[in-house]
Amino acid sequence: MHPLVSTTIARNKRRSARRPRLDRQTARARAVLRELRDTLEDLDDRQELARAKKRNAGKPGTDWDTVKKESGFKF
Repeated sequence: MHPLVSTTIARNKRRSARRPRLDRQTARARAVLRELRDTLEDLDDRQELARAKKRNAGKPGTDWDTVKKESGFKF
C-alpha cells in the first residue's frame, strides 16, 4: 500500500474515533440553547405580565362567572 494512502486511512480512523464525542457535545450544546431560549421566553412573558398588571392597576376586573358565560365554558 502506498504510504500516503495508509496515512490518510489512519487519519480518517482518528477522526471517526473523535466523532461520537463531538456529536455528544453538539447535542448537549443544542439542549443548552433550547433551555436558554425557553428561559428567555419565560422571562419575557413574566415581564409582559408585570407590565399588564401595572397598566391595569386600579381598573375593575371581570368576574369568573362572566368570563365563563362569554367564553361558553360549562363547569
